[in-house]
Amino acid sequence: MEARLMKSLKKAIVKLEAFFLDRETRPGVLARQAVGKEKPGDAKLAELLCQERRARTRMDGSIGDSLFDTAWAAWEMMDLGLDALDGGLDRLISWVLSKIEAGDAVALPSPAPAPAPAPFPLTLPSGLVLPAAGDAAYATRAIAVRTLVRARHGERPGVAAAVRGLAQGPQPPTLNLSASVLGALALAPPEHRHHLDGLIGRLGAAQGDDGGWPGADLFQMLEALVLAGIRPARALIAKAVPALVPLQRETGAFDDPPHEERALIGLRALLVAAED
Repeated sequence: MEARLMKSLKKAIVKLEAFFLDRETRPGVLARQAVGKEKPGDAKLAELLCQERRARTRMDGSIGDSLFDTAWAAWEMMDLGLDALDGGLDRLISWVLSKIEAGDAVALPSPAPAPAPAPFPLTLPSGLVLPAAGDAAYATRAIAVRTLVRARHGERPGVAAAVRGLAQGPQPPTLNLSASVLGALALAPPEHRHHLDGLIGRLGAAQGDDGGWPGADLFQMLEALVLAGIRPARALIAKAVPALVPLQRETGAFDDPPHEERALIGLRALLVAAED
């Protein structure tokens, strides 16, 4: 990376450090961990944030009977350091698992209808909005699978079938959905890891000379590539820096009003690029 771009990259990281300095949120806690500037109260804050998510959980273990919301809340709680066997988290995981084992998370090519209702338009953590029901269902399945694999349920027959469906099914119709699949397979058992190369290759072939992805959401791409973590993914992240840095606002975030999750994705991507 040329010296001028590296200087801009490091400046962007400093601005993001300042942005997250006093944020009492999950992205704030994770951002401070990422840059090695944790605050004394962050461990307690993480506990409180997990308790907030437990408080939203219904008796059946779901959050609003929503597969997406329940899976994402479980992912957030694991981000905050909770073990998947923790009672409060295990209830959410068990509910998501029951949906997958009932067939609600079997990957189907979009725009196939979901076996169970999927909210749409669906806003993903990256900020990407999916207005079509089929796309929303596809992305919901992907995030449910990725959450269960992270929770060490990847060997369960229903989860393994869902992983195979994502890995071996038809190519997703859009780059944004390819990124959703990449994120789901990033933590999959070793026998599926070779599928990452094909997905990363598709994203690489579509990446523009400016580092962005025409017709796709930059932060959706970066989130998946950061999760993948392997060298080819890291190379695409580094190439995306010229597209990412100009989006940064004076606040340090990339949106106005600030979108903390996108800021966290941007920070993680910049840290990867700085290492390479």
